Amino acid sequence: MKTKISFYLFAAFLIIMFLPVYVLEVIDGQENRVLYQTITKPLDQFSIQWIHSVSKQPVTETYQIHEDLHIGILEMIFNENGPNLPAGPEGGTKWEIKDGYFRVYNYDLVFDRVPVRIGQVIANHTLIYKQKELPLKDISRPGGLVYIQIRKATIIKMIIGGIGLWRKATFM
Repeated sequence: MKTKISFYLFAAFLIIMFLPVYVLEVIDGQENRVLYQTITKPLDQFSIQWIHSVSKQPVTETYQIHEDLHIGILEMIFNENGPNLPAGPEGGTKWEIKDGYFRVYNYDLVFDRVPVRIGQVIANHTLIYKQKELPLKDISRPGGLVYIQIRKATIIKMIIGGIGLWRKATFM
């Protein structure tokens, strides 16, 4: 009886380890190596928050994970106009101004992976996922390029690939 239970538990464990899961990854733009990874799922959202270099005000871009492994931008929120920020509705986007903040939404923009150039001085680009914050300068260098992407992997591959990450440091 114990042998049967052990067999079924082991079989269930193996099945779970080889099930595909969605993985959110931060990839080094130069070396193409994984800097951070976590399990995610379609329709989950994450944000990139940073301080604008001219206005010195926070900007938050929110993205949604699609089932086809693409990433769609949902909205951008900021409280002061500045260079490289939207100046008005364009390309079908909509604008709201509420409580002193601009909210730009209704984007028709999808990425295979989201490029982020980490600010060197003030920007402090931060990945926010499930209310946890990861300053990107903590896993890459200021001025460096990272990509945020989604891929499918088995749990066992994620664990094996993540062992090197766990040895370096614990993020989030």
